[in-house]
Amino acid sequence: MINLRKTKSLPRITREWDTIADLREQQIASGEDHSANFVLAPAILGALPQSKSLIDIGCGTGWLTSLASRRAELLVGVDPSPNSIAIAEKLHAGPSISYRAETVEQYARRRKRPEFDTAISNMAASSAPDLQHFFSASRRLLRRNGLFILTFPHPCFWPLYWGYASHPKFRYECSFAVEGKFKIRTQVTQMVTTHFHHPLELYFSSLARARFELKSMRELSGRGFELPRFVLVTSRAI
Repeated sequence: MINLRKTKSLPRITREWDTIADLREQQIASGEDHSANFVLAPAILGALPQSKSLIDIGCGTGWLTSLASRRAELLVGVDPSPNSIAIAEKLHAGPSISYRAETVEQYARRRKRPEFDTAISNMAASSAPDLQHFFSASRRLLRRNGLFILTFPHPCFWPLYWGYASHPKFRYECSFAVEGKFKIRTQVTQMVTTHFHHPLELYFSSLARARFELKSMRELSGRGFELPRFVLVTSRAI
């Protein structure tokens, strides 16, 4: 059952990801989540240059942060889910990695100056109730000319994949919160999570307002669905 709402608070969304954190780590560590392991991670890592400092925004349980540690001297993973960060610190620690259980907005407010050469964000922008605040906070963390590499659900085709394109409330050009049982291709759980649908225009206009310049965009596909399922965007801080 899919429910469409005008919005949803971040604390409520965070509690959902706290509940599902252990399962998400298991799905990814076992290789069962094909999209995470064989679509999203290779796309992000393939676009990621060597850098001195990197931040993983919305790092979840830290599995991608750990993989990215081969490309940076210093890494920070931030995520508002305390349970996810606890798993990250236990299973994906490293001498160059530190984790913070807070939102990117909270983390950015405590920084006096931009500290990172590169930022990655895997499927986290679509969990932010305020997309503009999310991108603006991400920009404040990046030095000028720093790279921001992010993925998000393809808004043209994700509604078809999740099954809400025919919902009577769905309008592609509108933003709204989508509640539904979390699923990967091989498993539908009983745990409800929330993501936000935004039209492509809003993603790109919000990035521009946050002072990012688009460098490239890729549409990513996965098993079990013929149309592109994700979008990979690389932008530069200006």
